[in-house]
Amino acid sequence: MLKKPTKIQDVKQRAHQVIKQAHNFAIPTKKEQTKIKGIADMLLTLVNYEAAKHPEIKRVETGGSYRKDTWVANSEMDIDVYLVFDYNVDRKKFKDIGVDVGKKSLKNYKPYIKFAEHPYVEAKFEAGILVNVVPCYEIVESKEWKSSTDRTQLHTEYMTRQLNQNKRNQVRLLKAFLKANGLYGAEIAKNGFSGYVSEVLIAHFGSCEKTIKKFANINSNHTIGHARKEFSTSITIMDPIDSNRNLAAAISYTNMIRFILACRSFLHRPTVEFFDVNSMKKSKKKTIVNECWNNTLTIKFGFEKRPPDSIWGQTKKSITKLVKLMERDGFPVLRYGSFVDVEKRHGYLFVLLNSVIIPSTYEMYGPEFERRKDLDMYIRKSFADKAEMMWVDKQGRLVALKKRSHTVADKYVRYVLKENSTLLPVGQTIQPKVWIGEKNLSGAVKEAVEEVISTDTTIVYLN
Repeated sequence: MLKKPTKIQDVKQRAHQVIKQAHNFAIPTKKEQTKIKGIADMLLTLVNYEAAKHPEIKRVETGGSYRKDTWVANSEMDIDVYLVFDYNVDRKKFKDIGVDVGKKSLKNYKPYIKFAEHPYVEAKFEAGILVNVVPCYEIVESKEWKSSTDRTQLHTEYMTRQLNQNKRNQVRLLKAFLKANGLYGAEIAKNGFSGYVSEVLIAHFGSCEKTIKKFANINSNHTIGHARKEFSTSITIMDPIDSNRNLAAAISYTNMIRFILACRSFLHRPTVEFFDVNSMKKSKKKTIVNECWNNTLTIKFGFEKRPPDSIWGQTKKSITKLVKLMERDGFPVLRYGSFVDVEKRHGYLFVLLNSVIIPSTYEMYGPEFERRKDLDMYIRKSFADKAEMMWVDKQGRLVALKKRSHTVADKYVRYVLKENSTLLPVGQTIQPKVWIGEKNLSGAVKEAVEEVISTDTTIVYLN
C-alpha cells in the first residue's frame, strides 16, 4: 500500500511543478529567437562594415547572453558585439577606434557613450533591447589581460563548453527568479547577481531547482568553486576561469541575504510569481508604515552629465558618509538608501530615523580609573567643553553629561552640507534641498523611499 505523501513531499513536488511552469515565460519561443537572431545578424553586418576600415581590429563577434544562448524571454536584454583588437594596439587607439566604430555602425539608432573601465557605445534598438559595441583585446597565451572585457572571451568559451541546452534553459530560469525578486544586475545601482554569476551557479549545481535549494540551506563561510585564498565575503562564488577572483564581491551583502530568503520563501510556498517579473509586481505585498514618513529625511541634489555608474557610485558613498556622521552625532539611523534619476540629473539620499528630534544632552564615558593620564585628559576636556554635570556610575566609570550642538535632523543635515562641501557628488547644479516627510516625492523616487519604510513580505517567508 502506497504511503500518503507528507506535507514536505507535497511542497517539494509543488516547487518542482512550479519551476516547470516557469519554462513557459522564461524560455524564448522560436519566433522570439528568430527575431533576436535577425537583429544580431544585422548588427554584425553593420559593425563588420565599419570595423573593416581598421586593420587594428582582428575580428568582430557577438558575446554575452545572446552568444551563450542564456537570455530570458519577455525581458529587457542586451546584444553585445565585441571588437577584438590586436594585442599590441596602444590604449588610445583602442579607445578612439572602439568609439568611432560603435558610433558609426549604430548611427541610425541614436548611439551614446557609456563607460566601464573604458568607453563603449550603446544604443536602444527598440523597447527592451539594448545593443552594445564593446572593444576588447585578443587574448594572447602567457600574456596578461589588458582590459577587463578581455576576460569575457574566456567566459564565453568556458560556458559554451559547460552548458548544454538543458543547462542554458536552467540559467534562464535562475535569471528569471533573480529578476522577479529584484536581485538581477551587476551595475553599481543594483549590486546584484550578474548574468555570468547565474551561469556559474548552474554550471556548478546543475539546475535552477538545485541552486535554490542549496542557497535556502547555505551557511556562512561557504565557498562555491575552487579558491586559492580566503575572501572576506560571507559566501564566496569563484570565477571558474580565475581562481583569484571572487564573483560574490560585486554582490552586496544585503542582496545575498535577500536571495537566500527568497529561496526559502519560494520553497516554503512555491508560486510561479517568483519567476515572473510582471506577476511579482502585482502580487508583491509591501507593507508601508505610513507613520515612518514623519521620520524620513530626504536630500535632493543635481549633478552634471556623467556616466550612470559614476554618479551611482558617488551617491552611494555620499549616503554612507552621511549616515556615519549622523550616527556619530547622536541621530539613530534605522535604514537608508539612495536614488539617481539619470535623465533629469537629480540624485536623492534618504534616511529613516528612529526620531528626527533627539535629546539636548548626551553621556560621554571616560576611561577606566587605572588609565590616569587618559582620565586626567578626559576631565580637563569635559570642563573645557562645559559639561553640564559629571559623576561616577555603578561600574566605576566617570561620566560627563554634555550638551549637543544640534538636536533637529533636517537642521543638522543642512549644517553638515554647508560645512562639508565634498559630502555630495561634485558638480552640483542645484542647491541641495533637505526635508522631512512625503512631500516632493513621486514616481520612481517615491517607490525607492517606500522600500526603506516597508516590509517586503515576499522574503519574510513564514507568513
